Amino acid sequence: MREDTIVEVRTHTGNPEPYVVSPAFVNAHSHLEYHGMLGKLKSEEYWAWLSELVEWKQNESSVRVRQETISAAHENKRTGVALIAEHSDRPFAATGLLSAGIKGAIFQETITFFDRDKRLEKIESVRKKAWEQSKIWRQPIFLTPHAYFTVDEQTLRDFACNGEPFSIHVAETEHESQLTREATGPIAKFRRDAGFQDHATGKSVVQTLAELGLARPGAQFVHCCDVDAHDIAVMARSQVAVAHCPRSNIRLKCPPAPVREMIDAGIKVGLGLDSPASSGSIDMFDEMRAALRVSQERGRPLTPEEVWKMATNADALRFAIPNLEDWRIEPGRKTPMIKINVNGASTVEDLIRVGNPAKVHWV
Repeated sequence: MREDTIVEVRTHTGNPEPYVVSPAFVNAHSHLEYHGMLGKLKSEEYWAWLSELVEWKQNESSVRVRQETISAAHENKRTGVALIAEHSDRPFAATGLLSAGIKGAIFQETITFFDRDKRLEKIESVRKKAWEQSKIWRQPIFLTPHAYFTVDEQTLRDFACNGEPFSIHVAETEHESQLTREATGPIAKFRRDAGFQDHATGKSVVQTLAELGLARPGAQFVHCCDVDAHDIAVMARSQVAVAHCPRSNIRLKCPPAPVREMIDAGIKVGLGLDSPASSGSIDMFDEMRAALRVSQERGRPLTPEEVWKMATNADALRFAIPNLEDWRIEPGRKTPMIKINVNGASTVEDLIRVGNPAKVHWV
């Protein structure tokens, strides 16, 4: 390489060296600001865990959150990540990413659940946070709906038609489609207790979002654990990207995501580290091991090569960064590269099995 450009690719003629060169990793879904919750949340089921997370957030100081966001960004760098799709609620994501030299897209989360009577004021406050970050980031920061059940319908329709990229949590558990199909389950009860009058759509959350116009190019659906063949067909036809976060899903007892079927349908699936609050330590190798394990336990296995591609697939973020180059090791490309010191590894499966952040070095 010369500076940041690949000059030549040729056969190695010297003694073998104990490392493998690869394009850097892509974290397709992240919450850097939750780094301070690592090991702190004890609930083992999604809805109880989410309630605990909301309570914990209210007691965190801005100074601490900023520090933890920066720490999480540097840990992403240590595990070989060069590109992140970051969900941001507090205004520190840009500072964290820039401090670690990581590129990507920042999505400012919009939640109007508690502000439905003054949703425009809430959206404007979110827009202000995005604007403050964009002055540091020097790129657009996209407002994004957090999830179907935390954003009012009119705001969801506005996101559907504004043409901007967005990233939304979808079908992480069966509770979301219980809400949309039948207006039952813990999410529906929570909304009723808060004064919402939900009307069942009779359809899954994916199909309900599609009817609102949110299944479209420029959309990323995060998790997609509780989806069926019809949902997958809708997402594939609509050119929706997907972020798969297996360690978080395992931790929160979510259904195993049908990644094999999504890939076979032509959906661009990336691998996301999610947040330390649910995934644990920031380790792309551990995430790849989990992706392999979940697919094997489902009986619809992914190959190690497919999982590695998911972890290095810059194309999975093209929904938000249209001019992003494919990351290939070819002369003339500016692909960020890492080398992984792995004595005795002869296959991609070996790399995934023995890899860890301590073995990563930047080229």
